[in-house]
Amino acid sequence: MQLKIDIHVHTYYSKDSIITLDDLISQIKKNRLDGIAITDHDTVEGAIKIVRAIKEKGIGINPIIIPGIEVSTKRGHILGINMTTPIPKKLSIEETVERIHENGGIAIAAHPETFFKDGIGLNPKILSAGLDAIEVINSSVFPFKLLTQLCKKFAERYGLPQTAGSDSHIPETIGLSYTLMECDSAKIDDIIESIRKGLTKPVGRGIPMTLRIKRVFRKT
Repeated sequence: MQLKIDIHVHTYYSKDSIITLDDLISQIKKNRLDGIAITDHDTVEGAIKIVRAIKEKGIGINPIIIPGIEVSTKRGHILGINMTTPIPKKLSIEETVERIHENGGIAIAAHPETFFKDGIGLNPKILSAGLDAIEVINSSVFPFKLLTQLCKKFAERYGLPQTAGSDSHIPETIGLSYTLMECDSAKIDDIIESIRKGLTKPVGRGIPMTLRIKRVFRKT
C-alpha cells in the first residue's frame, strides 16, 4: 500500500509553532494525507499527548500520527522518528543518532543544507554517523529549489533514503511537502522499515511568500 505522510510537523509544544490538535486533524483531512510525524523542538511531550488524545477521542478519519522529535545537536538538527523518549540537546551527531536508534527510532537529517536554519551540512563525513535518511525536501527552506536540488543530488550520490516534510509551524503549510512510501501496512513499524529501505518518494513545494510573512507576524 502507498501512504502519504508529512514527516516534519511542529505543534504548539514547539515555542515557535501555533499548531493545535484540531489544526492537525483539519489539515490532514483537507490535504488528503494519511498522516504526519510530530517533530517538536527538543521535546516529545506534544507528540505523546496528541497520540493519546486521538486514541481517546476516537476521531473518525483515524490519521496516522507518528511521535517524533527534532533534536538540536552540536552541529545541526536531526529528526528522530518513532520516538517517545526525549534526547538531550547539544550532543554530537553520532551520539544523537545512537540514542535515537537505542530508543527504537530512525534518524533523519533535517534540512541538512540551509541558510536560515541549523542543518548538519552536506559533507561526506556525516555518512559515518549512521543516519537512516536525508530530508531532501523541506518546504520552509529558502531558496527552495536550489537547496532541494543540492540535497537530492547528495542523497542520490551516496544512496541514502530520501524524505520530505513541510516543517510546518502554522496550520496552512501542513502537507505542502510529504513523503510517499510503499508499506506493507499502516502500522508505524512498517512505515519506519519502508523509510529505512528507501521505499520513499519525496514530493512537495516551498512555502509561498504570503505564508512566510504570515508565519512571521503570528510569531510576534
